[in-house]
Amino acid sequence: MNLKHKLILFILIFFNITNLYATEKFVYVDMEFLVNSSEAGKDISSKISKMHKKELEELKKIEEELKKGETDIINKKNVISNEEFEKKLSELRKKASDYQKQRNNNTKSLSEKRIKATNELLNLIQPILTEFANQNSISIIFQKKAIVIGKTDSDITNQILKILNEKHKEIVLN
Repeated sequence: MNLKHKLILFILIFFNITNLYATEKFVYVDMEFLVNSSEAGKDISSKISKMHKKELEELKKIEEELKKGETDIINKKNVISNEEFEKKLSELRKKASDYQKQRNNNTKSLSEKRIKATNELLNLIQPILTEFANQNSISIIFQKKAIVIGKTDSDITNQILKILNEKHKEIVLN
């Protein structure tokens, strides 16, 4: 074969291969939107907010007791001995330290619960995405935050949200 025939053959093969790749289907989904807007995601936020509010009320009571104890110690300063004053002041400082530890533990615990519940929700979304991709012959699903520009008809977020809301309404917090 001469050079001209080889070039034509190469071009035909090249264009056939690129046509094969062009038939691949790529879509994207907004995972953050799914986590925040799904019924299960809203359930997580609601439960965490209720827990936070309850813990704040308990901490507020302890804080008021500490303030009352401080006022009481200050009022008795001139009436009690220095030794007794230092003892009561030391007890108050210990209670204040315990209060700070409890407050930090509560914050850490709520944060861990939120992370655990969100991860559980993401684990529930994964099989939905896999099934959706298989049913619709989708090759790759990207996260929306990684997409610079994309066709809006390639966004499957609302379709996945609908399926997620049908299958999972709430997440159990431990």
